[in-house]
Amino acid sequence: MNELLFDPDTHRKAGHLLGELLAGYEGDLSNPPGFGQIDREAMRAIMTEPLPEEGRSLEELFQEFREVVMPNSTHVAHRRFLPYVLPSPNGISAFADALASTLNQNCNLWTLSPAANAIEQRVISWFQDLFSFPEGSGGIITSGGSMANLTALAIARDTYLGTSARMDGLQWRVSPLRLYVSDQVHNCVDKAAVILGIGLNHVRHVPCDSQFRMRMDLLKEAVLQDRRDGFSPFCVVGSAGTVTTGAFDPLDELADFCDEEGLWLHIDGAYGALTVLSERRRPHLQPAGRAHSLSLDPHKFLFASLEAGCVLVRRAEDMRTTYSFVPTYLSMFSDPDFLNYAEYGPQLSRSFKALKVWWSLRAFGRKAYAKAIDDLCDLAEYMEARTEAEPELELLAPVTLNAVCVRCRNLSDGQNERVLARLLSEGVAFLGRAEVKGKFCLRACFMNLRTTRDDVDRILEEMVRFGREEMRV
Repeated sequence: MNELLFDPDTHRKAGHLLGELLAGYEGDLSNPPGFGQIDREAMRAIMTEPLPEEGRSLEELFQEFREVVMPNSTHVAHRRFLPYVLPSPNGISAFADALASTLNQNCNLWTLSPAANAIEQRVISWFQDLFSFPEGSGGIITSGGSMANLTALAIARDTYLGTSARMDGLQWRVSPLRLYVSDQVHNCVDKAAVILGIGLNHVRHVPCDSQFRMRMDLLKEAVLQDRRDGFSPFCVVGSAGTVTTGAFDPLDELADFCDEEGLWLHIDGAYGALTVLSERRRPHLQPAGRAHSLSLDPHKFLFASLEAGCVLVRRAEDMRTTYSFVPTYLSMFSDPDFLNYAEYGPQLSRSFKALKVWWSLRAFGRKAYAKAIDDLCDLAEYMEARTEAEPELELLAPVTLNAVCVRCRNLSDGQNERVLARLLSEGVAFLGRAEVKGKFCLRACFMNLRTTRDDVDRILEEMVRFGREEMRV
């Protein structure tokens, strides 16, 4: 047997070592988090290791992982890791990833991945049903929200430009394209505008109201003024969960306006779209189904491990108009049951990401996800109520989803930054930093399946204590 392969006994040994490591890690998560504590000598040893000439045993590799890699990793699964929209992964994802790696399907052509192709189609159709996307719509699993948004905006650009998009790009245009977003939009949309040749000077950041929702009156003024000035408005990006506060733009109003003005509506739902699984949250999300395209992230509210994003597009044929290339060296056979996903997105080599999404939904079911989503949003509302009841703390934004922006009321921005740093360095919690209404704040984003009210109480009590100590300095 080739020395790069494992025999059956070695496979069993590796599986046992992996299972023991995963089970032990779950127990380790009850320990203090140790956020920010890095063994720099060990990290430098990794960064300066010569290319090995000979291999090492499985036992050595797993021991090194346990003793060096794990202690120097950020433990996102710890119950007080709350800085970003980055969840603790569900229980099935690690095993799905292992099996996907074992099969090593290239999910570009259906002939290279028939079962994976069927699974991806089924996952996409479930998402389409959640938002009532029409027959003839399409979608594709991506690495995450950034790639999903980029994929959608390229389609929006090409649909507006028509047949000239592929051959001439933007080189022939006298009237520059204009893209409209709120001033709370995720920066990956700005990055996409740069990559697509639109340019930051042609991204209009529309101010938001007191609820951090895009102001429709200012959007309408901007589009009308740009048309008068000779620009070409082509797309509006609405947010279903803004990155800082979790706010939702007025999706129905955006859809009405884009219909009236002939604009492509893309909804960035990478953060909040999948809260549609909860009956309580569903009314806020149903209008997202009116969009021309919608991004969503299974590696957020499906708690799948990284990476797993998705984009849905109202007309599947629009995806192929942008992305279908059929080189002679690929055997791209058509089949009534399968799709060649290479024609629906920018990647050719694509891993079997759909497996962990499929397994996640089938292992736990919608009701379990609805409860998990509601529980996390309830924790955010609990923290909101506790903050409002504490005179020494200040809430900077209403809680609309699962993000809480809070600061010590009588401290400066610099003092609040020191409070944040102490929470981290003293092992209390890993919170995020944010700016709301020009003020620095600490941001707790409840994405962790282990977090409880006791954790919220501990965080707020320590914030108050650290704040008082700052006042005495």
